[in-house]
Amino acid sequence: MTKGQLKARTRAIGPEDKSERRAGIVRAAEALLRRDPAATFAVEQIAQRAKLAKGTVYLYFGSREEVLLAVHEKQTHELFDVVARALSEPDAQGRRVVDAGLAYLRSHPEFYPLAGNCRGMLDTNIGTEAALAFKVGVASRLRPLGERIEAIFPGLQPGEGAALLTNCYALIIGLWQQADPPRSLRKLMHRPELAVFRIDFEAQLVAALLDLWDGVERRSRKGGA
Repeated sequence: MTKGQLKARTRAIGPEDKSERRAGIVRAAEALLRRDPAATFAVEQIAQRAKLAKGTVYLYFGSREEVLLAVHEKQTHELFDVVARALSEPDAQGRRVVDAGLAYLRSHPEFYPLAGNCRGMLDTNIGTEAALAFKVGVASRLRPLGERIEAIFPGLQPGEGAALLTNCYALIIGLWQQADPPRSLRKLMHRPELAVFRIDFEAQLVAALLDLWDGVERRSRKGGA
């Protein structure tokens, strides 16, 4: 790309084009994450992948971490879409939701480390405006999905459906962090004294998530009795 072409790409553009440019930056970072889930790449590499000048990225995001948060937001909403479709089925049940969610996560393994790092990013290099927008966006999806769960399990109290989804998210990230050993110990995980930390992540995750949903179903039956 010539300097003239690059300059043309960085000029002020219309709202729709700006939205697409921002989305292109997010897609570029997501593609890099698939190759490098630890996110060791810099803003310059994101810009190169998006075919933009490095400075252009900073017109849309205040930091590299804000770009990564935007990737996590995108994937979180995609996961919400998967859950929403599973909950819209006539025979919606916990097993269907868990299976659908895990199918999405298997195709996006970078979701786990990114989500695990999200709290640290929110505490450091992410501005208040970006953090608030992220949280408000998640809340806007949790409320209707939670209400759908409460409609399926009518014995639940208001807010328990959203709490179930929040607990599922916490379980997914917490168990992944336990199953993924730190780099300093990865070559030592064969030692017998560390056997308890060798976790069959997906098997344990499925069992734990189904326990959460089964618990909600039991409470629903008791509440409706």
